[in-house]
Formats: sequence, C-alpha cells, structure tokens
Amino acid sequence: MSVSSYLVCPSRQLMIGLGKRLRDESGAVTGFSIGNHLTSEDPQLTQVIWKFLAETAGAELVVKFSDDEDFEEIAGYREIGGDEYGDITIEDYARAAS
Repeated sequence: MSVSSYLVCPSRQLMIGLGKRLRDESGAVTGFSIGNHLTSEDPQLTQVIWKFLAETAGAELVVKFSDDEDFEEIAGYREIGGDEYGDITIEDYARAAS
C-alpha cells in the first residue's frame, strides 16, 4: 500500500502533498516520490515547497502520513495541489504573491 505524505502547517490549516513515502530496509523514511520520479526532481513542486516554508516561517510544521492515526484531524485542511473545493492548485500557489 502506498502512503501519501504531507507537509502540514496546523496553525494555518494548510498542507502540501509530498508524494508517496519511501523507506529503506530499516523502515526509515528516505524521501518522497510522485509517479516514477522523486519529488525533489520536480522543479515546480520544489519551488512551491520552498515558498510554503518561507510563508510559514515561525509556525509549527509537521510531516504527516495518510496512515497516521490522527490523519483525519488534518484531512480537511486546505491543500496546495489538492482537488477538493477550497484547495489551491500548484500553479496558482506558485504564481500568487507572497
């Protein structure tokens, strides 16, 4: 089962998808992937993640996984790159002024 990963700012109730969680043999998280490539290889997503970090500087940030027991608490947050009502597309977030 693939597990989705999110960078979450609880105080702003905002999150951004990081892709599928990747683990090594010991179970440690080693990275994230979207489709057949590492998330870090996607220039637009990398730009958006850095923008997210800058805009949430000073706030608590956590990485959450879709299989975390408390994931339902954040599942309704606004998602950058999500497809639910109220979410914002990656393209719109990248264009928006800080």
